[in-house]
Amino acid sequence: MLKPACKPLFVMTTLWLAILGCSAEVPTFPVEGMVTFKGKAIPKGEIYFDPDISIKGPQGRALISEGKFSTKDINSGIVPGKYIIRIHGFDGKPREEAPMGKALFFAYELPMELVAGKPLTIEVPSK
Repeated sequence: MLKPACKPLFVMTTLWLAILGCSAEVPTFPVEGMVTFKGKAIPKGEIYFDPDISIKGPQGRALISEGKFSTKDINSGIVPGKYIIRIHGFDGKPREEAPMGKALFFAYELPMELVAGKPLTIEVPSK
């Protein structure tokens, strides 16, 4: 049992450690690669890297242009581990209500384990 005089010090120390733990930056790495649909590069789109519940790291994101993407472009790295990758692909013909154009497919998701330095090549299935 803590003495009454020690309680404020204990609370302050605990809060300080919690703040330090929250502000510690997690080292991340960029993800880059190519995304195709029906054998062709996706003209425009977005790709998201949603961390599995077992990962303590940020969500990654990149824009797709002519099939290529890199999280470096928007400074959105990830940590190694299991992810759900979500891809949104568009025809690249802008419209007023759709700046990236018409959707080529419903959002496509696939689970994948990601490691540093390994470029991705993803083919979105047509069905």
